[in-house]
Amino acid sequence: MNELQRTEYLAALGITSYMPRFHLPLAPVAIQAELPPAIEDTPEAAPVAAVMAAVGAEPAPVDETRPSPRPESAPEISRVIGSITTETRTTRAEVNPEPIAPAQQINPFVLSCWWLGDELLAVDSREPGSALPVESLFGNMARALGWHQLTTGRDKLKWPLAENPFAAAAGAADARDTCSSWLEAAVARRPVKSIWLMGQQARDYCAPVILEDAVADWNGVRLIAMPSLSELLSEPLRKREVWQLLQTLYPEQTRR
Repeated sequence: MNELQRTEYLAALGITSYMPRFHLPLAPVAIQAELPPAIEDTPEAAPVAAVMAAVGAEPAPVDETRPSPRPESAPEISRVIGSITTETRTTRAEVNPEPIAPAQQINPFVLSCWWLGDELLAVDSREPGSALPVESLFGNMARALGWHQLTTGRDKLKWPLAENPFAAAAGAADARDTCSSWLEAAVARRPVKSIWLMGQQARDYCAPVILEDAVADWNGVRLIAMPSLSELLSEPLRKREVWQLLQTLYPEQTRR
């Protein structure tokens, strides 16, 4: 290591470097560090004329009789550029942007879910705050089918999932993606033979396939669309059509 590098390292470490003028008692004898190599001064490159003169060669003569190329006149250049621009010019088609339809807004709703063993997953639509005995009615339907002694499970899905005043309101497409994904995950976790989609919200947003009729098949699972429990309590006459549908789909269970 030469003296210059040693000084730079000590300065980077925050150590003050000094050289004593006198030999201190009990101090080792100072050793001269290696100095960096000297930089040799290189002469600058001589001009071409000086080099040619040094070697005794004459510079190449300039032929003044040779005519220099005449630049093309400005009007001629403008004419050529104008013709090229005219040939390559294309008419830009007017594109009318298609108006973007606003997202369809939906009212908040709640989906109440019941599992009855491996037989049924019922998804019922109801509005928040409604005080109707929907659980008693569903219990009567399960008892009529002989499923009241099966292992039961309950869950609830509220839409929208969270209120965010700073974001745009969630639309129907968001509700459909969320609710259908939840239904697929629920069936994958607890397989069942039938799924009741009770009410408009359950039918429109939870169905994994398009329901053209009241009954559809989805991967071996029977999808059944029917009125919600709140609608059956508000319109008791609709219970007859639901019972007739259940008798058609579950003849053995309703024969009792």
